[in-house]
Amino acid sequence: MTALCRPSRQEEAPQLARLWKICFGDTDDYIAHYFSAYYRPERALVLEDGGKICSMLLTFPNVLVTGEGEERPACYIYAFCTAPEARSLGYGRHLLAWAEEQAAQEGCQLAVMVPGEASLFDFYETLGYRTTFFHREQVFTQTGSADCTPVPCDGAAYAARREALLSGMPHMAYPPEVLDYQRSLCRRTGGDFFLWEGGLAAVETDGETLFCKELLTDRPQAAVNALLTRCGLNRAVVRAPAGPESEAKGFAVAKSLGPGGGWQGEPAGYLAFAFD
Repeated sequence: MTALCRPSRQEEAPQLARLWKICFGDTDDYIAHYFSAYYRPERALVLEDGGKICSMLLTFPNVLVTGEGEERPACYIYAFCTAPEARSLGYGRHLLAWAEEQAAQEGCQLAVMVPGEASLFDFYETLGYRTTFFHREQVFTQTGSADCTPVPCDGAAYAARREALLSGMPHMAYPPEVLDYQRSLCRRTGGDFFLWEGGLAAVETDGETLFCKELLTDRPQAAVNALLTRCGLNRAVVRAPAGPESEAKGFAVAKSLGPGGGWQGEPAGYLAFAFD
């Protein structure tokens, strides 16, 4: 293979946006938001062959927090794709392997991805990944009253409350720049990060449905009632940690990077933000 793996260049952003659009079909506005709000050339990795970008992936720094509170650097891989005409040539596997090597060299102990469809969980298993992060997803409607008042907050306040609520649970934590990006995704839809006594939520909306990308509370119905009232909506799709009696849904796969790295037999973990 004569292909070259390398970090992207600033002037290649339009090419990456076009490849993203072709492979995932997201709206131009959504894709443009990434490039205006977060894009860092060194964190977008590409495979080039014959002067053409054939495959790409984007990376975000994360931190795995174990149940004992130990922190392990991790790399979240996003928008991993190969141009349709360049598929079945091994480009994607080659780029992913190179990205894992780069992450390990930077000190990351774990690579994490959220498969875009159910069949990809089995595919990533062939590459050394396993389903590691789980959540539950529920649909709520406005029922009963609210007993809290959600207040918008910044990423620092959100992170502090989140870590307190998730203490003792293996989970993915996010540095300030990543939380700022997720908050920007919420706010561009009319949602936001919200706090109230004993709980928090990251909210997006499409004008008809409220999407809780994360809800941490011991009174979910009352919290959702308050969020629906605030947003003027009647229906919510909610993601939250999978409790011991809930139906857990596999959400993300992970792979240990290097000896002693990553996820070594710990119980299932929780990951909230996939930027989907």
